[in-house]
Amino acid sequence: MKIIIRIVAAILLLVSGFATAFYFWAQQPNRSATEHVLLRTDSLRAGVGREEVDTVFSIMTYNIGYLSGMTNNEPVKRDESLFSANLQQAVGLLGHLKPDIVCLQEIDYGSVRSYLVDQEAELADTIYPFVARAVNWDKRYVPFPYWPPSVHFGKVLSGQSVLSKFPVTEHLVDTLAQVASVPFYYRAFYLHRLAQVVKVVIHDKEVMVINVHLEAFDRDTRERHTKAVLRLYRRYSAQYPTVMVGDFNSSPDEENPTIETILREGLRTVDLRDMSTIPYTYSSGTPSSRLDYIFYNEALERVDGGVVTEAGQISDHLPVRAVFRFKAQSE
Repeated sequence: MKIIIRIVAAILLLVSGFATAFYFWAQQPNRSATEHVLLRTDSLRAGVGREEVDTVFSIMTYNIGYLSGMTNNEPVKRDESLFSANLQQAVGLLGHLKPDIVCLQEIDYGSVRSYLVDQEAELADTIYPFVARAVNWDKRYVPFPYWPPSVHFGKVLSGQSVLSKFPVTEHLVDTLAQVASVPFYYRAFYLHRLAQVVKVVIHDKEVMVINVHLEAFDRDTRERHTKAVLRLYRRYSAQYPTVMVGDFNSSPDEENPTIETILREGLRTVDLRDMSTIPYTYSSGTPSSRLDYIFYNEALERVDGGVVTEAGQISDHLPVRAVFRFKAQSE
């Protein structure tokens, strides 16, 4: 009996040791912190594909869900062909709409879950010479979805990107608060929510673009994030033409929506109810709520915009697009 107890104890000790070693190994990043915030310029392509209209520019926000379509976060095995097809559709969409600035969330830079493709490089290729990258999820191994293990994400390198036809001269990242109510081991593998800030020079005017992706599951944390990005918006909009876009993970139709913190402030927004398109951005299969927004200050006037339904099910979100013109000083 003592021998059996010793054997069981030894097995438990080995399993515990393996689990501990795996925990500390898996949560480590693949890249150094200096590689998490990048700004790249292709000077050979600067100005290519840009329509020269002195007072007008276009912007699009799109949570591409790492191009996983309607399978995002589902415990299913995905074929490489799904990602290849969605990537080609996304490239075609950008080529058709020709937005001057594209703000992306949930974009992979070489993750196992999306077959190690640098989606940013593929989407920027030949169209966008100025690229700002903010990595918010860098883990050697993410054991999610939990079951079965064959659908684990594995190595993840993901984040937010701004692609621009106009020069990007500054790139800053504001890391938002983590969820305090979850266990430490959950937090160790969870992504960091970010506000990505870039300064873009458009027709000799400096414009601040804030690209955000707020907490999805914990309301209290999302409220903190909402207040933080609102403070950021106020700071920049007092000095510059400013646009704040992204996935705010809150719909006005839900109970006690955190997006009301911003809407109550009277920020100008691309009001989808006034458009000829549908007023919802999620989910792309059967759109019934709005999680994605474009806000802007009084230095800009909206010329056009709306939900881009042509995107179909490239992602579980639909993109939102807007065209702005600079107001004259007297307006």
